[in-house]
Amino acid sequence: MADIKPDGKILFIPVRFIKFSIVGGSGVLVNMGMLYILTEWIGIHYVISAVAAIELSIIVNFLLNDIWTWGDRKDLTGSRFFTRMLKYNISAAAAAFTGNFITLIVLTELFGVYYIFSNLAGIAVGVLINFFLNDRWTYRIKDNYGGK
Repeated sequence: MADIKPDGKILFIPVRFIKFSIVGGSGVLVNMGMLYILTEWIGIHYVISAVAAIELSIIVNFLLNDIWTWGDRKDLTGSRFFTRMLKYNISAAAAAFTGNFITLIVLTELFGVYYIFSNLAGIAVGVLINFFLNDRWTYRIKDNYGGK
């Protein structure tokens, strides 16, 4: 079993990123499940299905991350629940668009990769962008002087 170090890391990986990744795993299931259901069962074009699937996974991931991943910081940010939710959504949407959506379209349309595999690749690209934006903006600790 990995040794948890006092500086908040397991081996060399920050514990917060590990939590974020676990939550993200649930988001992948939500995203992929919704993408498949909307596209294959309901018959919506995969591009429209992807947008809906991404947004649903963003909302689910925010709720889980707000409670668990950054639960120790949420009261220190100076932001209320819906402000954090909006910041998270903006950050995750930016990461999802630049990482997930563009990768999905490029791999599927230009390289002929099956849309499900393209989507998985896009999710992987967006993870680091999403973590960085939320760690540095959504859950940034407010200083004692009222600034950020």
